[in-house]
Amino acid sequence: MQKARLRQAELDDASYPCGMNDGAYFGYWSKEEVLNFLKELLEIERIGVNAFAAIGRAADAHVADLVFESELAQGAICVLLKKEIATRGGTDVVRRKNTTMPSVKCSLQRVIAFASCNQTSLADTIEEAVLNILDSELNAKLIYLLLLHRKQVEQLEALLP
Repeated sequence: MQKARLRQAELDDASYPCGMNDGAYFGYWSKEEVLNFLKELLEIERIGVNAFAAIGRAADAHVADLVFESELAQGAICVLLKKEIATRGGTDVVRRKNTTMPSVKCSLQRVIAFASCNQTSLADTIEEAVLNILDSELNAKLIYLLLLHRKQVEQLEALLP
């Protein structure tokens, strides 16, 4: 029985050309491409944290309390992505410094619009990526993030006059 399993494993490995047994042969992203996607997603999620913080600074106490939960969720997503990156053998990404954030003096409407645009971009990015990732466990996490971002867009749009 054990010999049959070993033989099947050898056949499985031999059926993929040159070690392409991570799904890349079938049109899915390679492990490196998935890792690069996760790093890019982490960077965009960090922008989301800052966008919600900007709303909190520009809004009255009631609105600030409403968006604080979203800001915490964005932070939790960053932690989750950092763990996924580490699990896949990646290192922490260097933060870009050229991100254009609305200034503190911007109107509440403008910072909400910025945050909404960021959340929409995140959702669209995740939606496209899910089709290219073979890992079902990672896809389940990404689908959860996609739904969270879509919900946050709805909440942000409800804040706009």
